[in-house]
Amino acid sequence: MNKATVRTSGWTAIALAAALVCGGTAWAAGKPAAKSLSKAALPAGFAVGSGQPPLALKVEVADGKATARAVADAAQANVTASGGADGGETMLTIRHDLAVALKFDLYISADGERFDYASSCAVTPGISSFEMWSRPIRAFALGNPRVVPADRMTCD
Repeated sequence: MNKATVRTSGWTAIALAAALVCGGTAWAAGKPAAKSLSKAALPAGFAVGSGQPPLALKVEVADGKATARAVADAAQANVTASGGADGGETMLTIRHDLAVALKFDLYISADGERFDYASSCAVTPGISSFEMWSRPIRAFALGNPRVVPADRMTCD
């Protein structure tokens, strides 16, 4: 039996745990295979990019419903998603400054042209969500925010 040693920082360990929990939730729920879209077929209002500079959305919530539009400048946004890679692993950190929990649709792409739906966790006010993959991701697409009740915080 071979043993491998993995060194992680505190944030990497938290992200790994969240990824395992989220991935296990989607698998256990028997979710269908991920949907795949071309870049041109991504829905309107999605922020698309590498995560550096951060993806930026301006989300407005009224009557329990959220609407969003992509903005070019993160200073105008109230939702940001920053991506980074280290040693073949990719992490995306999503945060917002709204008073409600939000769930987003997240798509990832290895080539920047074909995007696959990815499981992601709802983002709690004041707490960042960390999504992580054990492969390089070239581009992300984030959009379709939805208000999530506090008792329905899931990863799917």
